[in-house]
Amino acid sequence: MTPVEVWTDAAIGETRQVLAQDGRAFALSVWRWSDRGRRTQWGEAYDACVRSVDVRRRGAFLDLGIAEPGFVRLDATGRVRVGETPHVLAEGQAIRAHVKREGARGKSPVLSVEAMLPGAERLGCIARHEAEADAEQRGVTDSETRERIDAVVEAALSRTAPIPGGGLLTIEPTAALVAIDVDAGERAGSGDGERFAAALNADAAREAARQLRLRNLGGIVAIDFVSMRDRRGRESTTEALRAAFAGDPWGVQIAPMSRFGVVELSRGQLRRPLHELLCDANGAPSAETEALAMLRGVEREVRAARGRLAAALVGADLMAWLDAAPWRAALTARIGPRWEVRADARGAPRVWRVEVE
Repeated sequence: MTPVEVWTDAAIGETRQVLAQDGRAFALSVWRWSDRGRRTQWGEAYDACVRSVDVRRRGAFLDLGIAEPGFVRLDATGRVRVGETPHVLAEGQAIRAHVKREGARGKSPVLSVEAMLPGAERLGCIARHEAEADAEQRGVTDSETRERIDAVVEAALSRTAPIPGGGLLTIEPTAALVAIDVDAGERAGSGDGERFAAALNADAAREAARQLRLRNLGGIVAIDFVSMRDRRGRESTTEALRAAFAGDPWGVQIAPMSRFGVVELSRGQLRRPLHELLCDANGAPSAETEALAMLRGVEREVRAARGRLAAALVGADLMAWLDAAPWRAALTARIGPRWEVRADARGAPRVWRVEVE
C-alpha cells in the first residue's frame, strides 16, 4: 500500500494538516488559535466541574473553564462509569474528562470521565491532542505545500466534487442529515445501462467516503445513487461503499440500498464539520477565514519582495476581526517589520489585496 503523506502548514492564526495517499487528500484537520480557551478540540483532556445534572436528558453539563460547556452521558442508572466503577455525579464534583466529540450543529461537546477528583485547583485544558502539537512543531511550511493545502481546503468547501472517471457529487449538509446526489454528468460509457450505472456508483461510493472524511461530515448521510434495476448491481454498490469506509476511524454503519436507489448510513461526528469552522451561516468564508488567508498572502509577498514593504488593504469585516485578534507580534517575529495592514473603506467588507511598495 502506498504510504500516507502528511502535509502541514503552521501559519499565523491556524495550523492545517492534510493526510494524502497517491497525491489525493483524504483527511483534513484545522486548529485555530481563536478556539483556544473558547471551544473544545477533539482529543483534549480537561479538569472540569459538574455544573448541573439533567436527569431527563440522562447527562451532566460541565464547566470546562472555557466559554463552551461540556456534556457527559450517564447510564440507565443515572451514573457514570470510570473503568468498571459506577459513580454518581453531583453539582460541584470535580472530574478529569476527555473530549470524545467536538461541539457541532449547535450541540455541546461530549466528554468521557477519566477520573473523579477530590477538587480542581484550576479548570481548563490540561492536554491537547498529540496531532495538533506535532503539527505546530513542524513549523512554517514551504510555499508549494501551502498552495496544495489551500487547494484542498477550497475543494472541500465546494458544494460539488468530481467523481474519478466522470460524473459529479453534490453534497448538501443540513441540520438533519447530509444529502449526497450522484450525477453521471458527461461521463462516457457503453450501451449497457446497468453496467454503466454500476461502474459510476462504485466510483461515486469511493469518492463519497473520501469527501465525508475530508469535510469532517458525520451523523445520518443519505446518498442518492444512479438507479439500477438489477439486484446484484444494487448490492455491489452497497459493498463498494462498505469497502470505501473500511478503516474509517469514526465508525460507520451502512443500511441496504432502498428500492429508490438511496443508501443511508450513520457516521460518527467526532469533529466539527469543516464548513462550520471556516464559513459563516450563509456558507461564505467567514471574516476570520479571509483574514487568515490575507496574513498568508502578506507572508508570501514579503518573502518575495526582497526588502520592499508589503501592504494589505482589507475590508471592514476583516479589519474588525484583525483589530480584536493577537496576530501582529507573531507575524513580525516570522517575517520582520516589512508589512502594513490598512483599512480599505471603499472595498467590500471581506475583500483584501496585498500590494508591494
